[in-house]
Amino acid sequence: MIKTIKFDKNDTKNFENNLAGFIEAVSFKESSSDLSLSIDHPINTRAANKVNGSGYMGLFQFGEEALYDLGYYLGDHGISYEDIKGADKKSPIRKRWQSQFDSNNWIGKWSGKRNINSKLDFLRNPQIQYEVIKEWIGYLCNQLRNNNLNEYFGRTIQGIEVSESGVIAGMHLVGIGGLGAFLGIPKFQGSNQIDGNGTHISKYIEMFNHFDLEICCKRKIYISLTDSEKSALANKEVVLVSRYDGKYVSGESRVRVKSDEHGKLPVIVRHPNTEIKIIADGKESNSIIQKANEKQKATLSDFTVSSYPATLEAENSPQPKPQANKTPQEVRNEQAAPSSPSVDSTSALKDIQFNVQIVEGDSGKPIPNMNFFLTYKGNINKHTANNNGVRQGVVAEEGQDIEVSVEGDGYKQVIHHFKVDAALNNQTVKVRLPVHSFSISVTQDGQRVANTLFSIFYRGREIPKRTNASGIITVKMLTGFVFGFGVKGKNLVPSRVEKSVVTKGFIVNASAIKASRLHEVADEQQKQQQAETARLQQQQKEAAEKKEKQAEEERKKAKTEADKNNQARQNNSYTQNGGRPITTVSRQAPVTSDTTRYHIYHNGKIKRENRAATGYAEFIYYDQNGGAHNLGKSRYIVANRWNSKGVKGAGSVFLVDIRPFKQYRNGDVGYKMLLNTSSGRYYLGGLEMAAFLGALCKCGYDDISFNGFSMVDGSPGVSSSHINGVAGDIRYLRKDKKTQYVDLGQSNLLDFDRTLRMIQILIEFNWGKTRRMFSEKFNHNGNANYVFPGCIHMRKDGKNGYRHHHHLHMNGLGNDVEDI
Repeated sequence: MIKTIKFDKNDTKNFENNLAGFIEAVSFKESSSDLSLSIDHPINTRAANKVNGSGYMGLFQFGEEALYDLGYYLGDHGISYEDIKGADKKSPIRKRWQSQFDSNNWIGKWSGKRNINSKLDFLRNPQIQYEVIKEWIGYLCNQLRNNNLNEYFGRTIQGIEVSESGVIAGMHLVGIGGLGAFLGIPKFQGSNQIDGNGTHISKYIEMFNHFDLEICCKRKIYISLTDSEKSALANKEVVLVSRYDGKYVSGESRVRVKSDEHGKLPVIVRHPNTEIKIIADGKESNSIIQKANEKQKATLSDFTVSSYPATLEAENSPQPKPQANKTPQEVRNEQAAPSSPSVDSTSALKDIQFNVQIVEGDSGKPIPNMNFFLTYKGNINKHTANNNGVRQGVVAEEGQDIEVSVEGDGYKQVIHHFKVDAALNNQTVKVRLPVHSFSISVTQDGQRVANTLFSIFYRGREIPKRTNASGIITVKMLTGFVFGFGVKGKNLVPSRVEKSVVTKGFIVNASAIKASRLHEVADEQQKQQQAETARLQQQQKEAAEKKEKQAEEERKKAKTEADKNNQARQNNSYTQNGGRPITTVSRQAPVTSDTTRYHIYHNGKIKRENRAATGYAEFIYYDQNGGAHNLGKSRYIVANRWNSKGVKGAGSVFLVDIRPFKQYRNGDVGYKMLLNTSSGRYYLGGLEMAAFLGALCKCGYDDISFNGFSMVDGSPGVSSSHINGVAGDIRYLRKDKKTQYVDLGQSNLLDFDRTLRMIQILIEFNWGKTRRMFSEKFNHNGNANYVFPGCIHMRKDGKNGYRHHHHLHMNGLGNDVEDI
């Protein structure tokens, strides 16, 4: 890819769009060199010897402070960073340290790095200068990362797109302070954005953007555009959409970029975890998430060629997030304050008590038990409304600003703010939660899934929604609420309503589409069956009414009691006892799922759906933030019920194999197990499995060692108590987080705190409730008879003995499940 730069109206040059091209372009701008020629070419040696009137020198016009930071120049006074460590900013040594870079007079000593011992050595070595600029680029990159300034990549400020190479060039011009001031970061406010020659940083950011600096960030995204015939789309303009929520900036930004002659877009570098999409000709790509240290490549096909030129959009920089020294709330308070407040030493701020009610934005109905946040004096606190949507008894000082927000995806969404005044005393502030309209885009393997029925799970309801011809579903929901996307009867993915998001994308696989189609066919058959049943019932009703009418006519004709009795027998000729018709219509029940679904909540509560099912067991965990995690589904295994080892009882038990569930991870929720049972004791009861998986998800540990429950036939194997999938063993946890042997006497290896937490969480999920779990006494903090909570000392020495010093025996699960 070629990068064209217009330095002035008479000087336009082309450069390779890579690190070498960037260095060549910067050097040309700084010293009029031509690094497309040999580094030893007279043009370049003259440029390498150039020193301007302000003392900046060489191919890249380095100053004293830059070469000091890189370890070449020791400063005019020889004061190092170590010398000023811990010194106050206004101390004499700090002032003297800063003054050693004031004049670029180069009177100090040099370190000898790369055998550069003087200013003259540096000027006479263009090859060394070339290596130094690469060091300098790496140094500036570290400054960007350490200050989170890479969050601004992809934003548009003062009409200029902020890119990696552009800001590196800008920092070379005026330093990190000038860049921070340009970006609008409060702590850099007042820093100089213009160099000694009157060049503004924005000029460099714009001039040197979109170079691929290979040594700066390891993460890159390279996107190629092709048409439907897989031919490169040259000079194609697209909109590049970036979304990221970080320390300084939050939200979505858009810039226009243009492909080169090979259909390649400029390299994309964003902060890790930024969501990126490409929009062209009304089409939107799948999301690409910028990974931390990876080069990613993508090819986007079937965009129609457009001929209009690529230009940047107007200023669209997202508003900076509230900073420590000036939040939006503080700005409002400043704006509300009088310009010359009078001082009244006798006045006191008055506390106002009021209520806050959260209501639906469209209907005005209260939202019961709603969680929301109030920001007051810069502090944010969580509140929960009562059944009427009201949080009572909020107290704040008169004149203060209150900001109301709800949960977002990793950030808070502000929905309202108001000023506290005396009129609010003992009153209720009604806050409308906005209803947000947005689109849901459904794709499979990069293709839109059109005209397919899916389900939206929202506020306790399952709502069928069909995608249109473009694979889009349009919905309206309350901001901050969690909803689910899936197929009938199954919530596949939880998500949250964000007022800044116009389109949420969901990627499905072939199984989801097939399930949707099968459900649709089944629903249609059920509707036809219900219609047929209703038709037959109506016919039966009409026939019965006709018979009843005939019977009534016959009764009127009857003259004697015998005739009446005979008439009654005639009436009964078409009825059974209780008046039920002899001719009955089959009322086939709707197809019952063969799956028992266990809903496992982070507080230990378990709800069991469709208890009577005998086909499959499915386990869904709900974390403390309301997120749903489908841990998987497995077929029930029917086994004999055992009274004790070797003694079969009556009936059957339904067991679940642990092996499909040995690990799960989604963000902070998850676990990982080593299945440490060579005897095949992989089987638990359905409720036991739910309580075990719930505890593992809440623990979040990846070093669980599972030693076994029951055999596939429900028998205990080598144990005596592991019958019917109701009891089993896991190892205690180690400090080094290895899934290896550890016993309670090995205090140097035993991770007491994590093991204690694991056992406490097992107790939360009702383990040890009907019978305490088995462990052993051990010495803990001087207590030689310490036993973990919820456990009893269980040890028998000698022949046929047993120990529990190296594993926890789980049993006694309480039956507190709620069947729904």
